[in-house]
Amino acid sequence: MMKNSVLYALITAILFVTLEPVSKLIANDVTPYAITFWRFFIGSFILIPPAIMKIKREKIILKGKDIGIMILLGILFICISMVSLQLAVKQADTPSLIAIIFSSNSVFTILFAILILKEKLTRNKLIALLFGIIGVLLCTDFSSGTNITSVALAIFASLTFSLYTVLSQKFTKKFGGIIQTTVVFLTGSLVLLLALLIGGVDVTPVLTVKSFSILCYLGFFVTGIGYACYFKAIEKGGPIMGSLAFFIKPILTPFVTWIINGITPDITTLLAVICIVFASYFAVNKKK
Repeated sequence: MMKNSVLYALITAILFVTLEPVSKLIANDVTPYAITFWRFFIGSFILIPPAIMKIKREKIILKGKDIGIMILLGILFICISMVSLQLAVKQADTPSLIAIIFSSNSVFTILFAILILKEKLTRNKLIALLFGIIGVLLCTDFSSGTNITSVALAIFASLTFSLYTVLSQKFTKKFGGIIQTTVVFLTGSLVLLLALLIGGVDVTPVLTVKSFSILCYLGFFVTGIGYACYFKAIEKGGPIMGSLAFFIKPILTPFVTWIINGITPDITTLLAVICIVFASYFAVNKKK
């Protein structure tokens, strides 16, 4: 059972770590809004079957209020957080910095958990905050306006994702991750589509072999299979296995970016990775 959970966590990490580098390949051909819509719309259909099975097996009843809350969470997660992440990737000089900053979301989750869930501020959480701030600062090149903009967007994406995480724990924890995530992905992507159509923003990608294959990869594999494996890891090995995927992601990020985008990681990037990994470790460590 434990071996299976580790395998699922590794698959999750490998798929998640490719998000920013792969989406950067079509950043000039497909808008960040279209990338976000298509990957979550496609990904939601991968998650629908296991979500329906869980609903039937556990005889879960979704009330109108519950669905309404999930729609609002979908707006926060997809329309705000994930769109900001893709905008950051588009403007960034290197997608690895964006991925590393976004991986610091567990640190920001501490702040919202203290404010919303009334959790205590422990010594480990303070250490996590310190390492997280240092890691983000190492990713910021203050001599480049473009880089500062992309970093600001990445921080905002990480903050709003953390807020989504905490609000999910507060309002929809009883349904389990797979059900909540499926509803959030589907409704959030549809709300995004509606907003883009009203705003006159074209969500139709330029259908080249490259853009089509990458959008399918981001939707089916990164978003669909990636999250399915993530929940399987938690199901078989507990929350720590889910955390393992996010520990691995920043470690692999510079090397995956080098392979996919041809961008060699520098010493500053590697130091930022170390800081974010330490921050993530202390953020989830329950000891005082």
